[in-house]
Amino acid sequence: MERSFFVIFEDLTDPRSEKGRKYRLIDVIILSIYGTLCGFNDFSNMAYYLKKRETELIEKLDIETGVPSHDVFSDVFRALNINQFMERFVEWVKQVTYEKTGNHIAIDGKAVRAAADKASKGNIPYVISAFMCENGLSIGQKQIEEKTNEITQIPDLLDLIDVKDNTITIDAIGTQKAIMKKITEKGGHYCLQLKKNHPEVLSEVSLYFDYLLKNKGSSLESYEEKTNCHGRKERRTYYTVSDEAEIRDVLPKDWATASCLGMAVLERRIGENVSCETHFHVMDIPRTAEEYARFARNHWQIENGLHWILDIHFGEDRSTAREENAIANLTLLRKIAFNLIKLMPEESKKSTKKKIVDFMMDVDLFKKLIYETLPSAKLSELK
Repeated sequence: MERSFFVIFEDLTDPRSEKGRKYRLIDVIILSIYGTLCGFNDFSNMAYYLKKRETELIEKLDIETGVPSHDVFSDVFRALNINQFMERFVEWVKQVTYEKTGNHIAIDGKAVRAAADKASKGNIPYVISAFMCENGLSIGQKQIEEKTNEITQIPDLLDLIDVKDNTITIDAIGTQKAIMKKITEKGGHYCLQLKKNHPEVLSEVSLYFDYLLKNKGSSLESYEEKTNCHGRKERRTYYTVSDEAEIRDVLPKDWATASCLGMAVLERRIGENVSCETHFHVMDIPRTAEEYARFARNHWQIENGLHWILDIHFGEDRSTAREENAIANLTLLRKIAFNLIKLMPEESKKSTKKKIVDFMMDVDLFKKLIYETLPSAKLSELK
């Protein structure tokens, strides 16, 4: 890689006054990353733990002036410029993923519930994240104050990340013509879900697939998956149609970038109980039913592979920090820790919890990852 982890984050603007400044900004950031990797979600307990290992940390991580108090950590992440921090994060991820192994980016929003501001009617802040499904890395985020604002922030997130030659999947809230246009203008592709936020389009697409199924339309392609696990049987049938002339009659005229429709029928049987769900998607280029199945199914990796781990192992949903830039900066800090855990080649088969224990017990593991593995390895070697 062209630049090491340290160099990328070293040129961040320090938001603190020079008067009385004792600790280097890069030292505060590195220590906070290590503390987060050890499973701490509050600076008070993190600083207490790091102080207990101060001599070792100074020696092995080249920390100049020791471990600061929890107030120093809090002050830094409350005032740190969120745009600069995000730019460095995106640059670092691009360095790590310069040898791409996939082409699917999932985008989804997540609440930080404990940070609800009682002074503003308990509004819950949300963070929309971009997740590279094939290698399981977080690649960018934007903070919003309410879930309804996702529509306006998704284009900004798309400007932040590299979408060229990637297929973007977003839940129904992202199915907007401006977002479709943004993705295709940046050289990407999309697979966007249709729900009741576009009732007329949803109805037209549903009727169109009903017609094709009843009349065995020649343009309809299908693909089926079956699973049987612990008494739960599932059958997932995926259909795609790419008849552009007919699609133009089904979709609104200003959805001109769309040229493929997908329908997923999900049937689940547990004993005598049977449930069935039907989902519809719109895509910009012709897709086989099997390709569509992969994008529709793997989209939920962002929920299970990122959001769940951030909440369960890094305590994101319990974080109460809200002042100034704290929410965005701390969620980004946790994503750095998340990615680092993903990039541990020799520990790839261990659970996240065991990896956190390993970091807590062994500073050398963190030192090796930062100084040796990340600056030299290719993504294909880290998987």
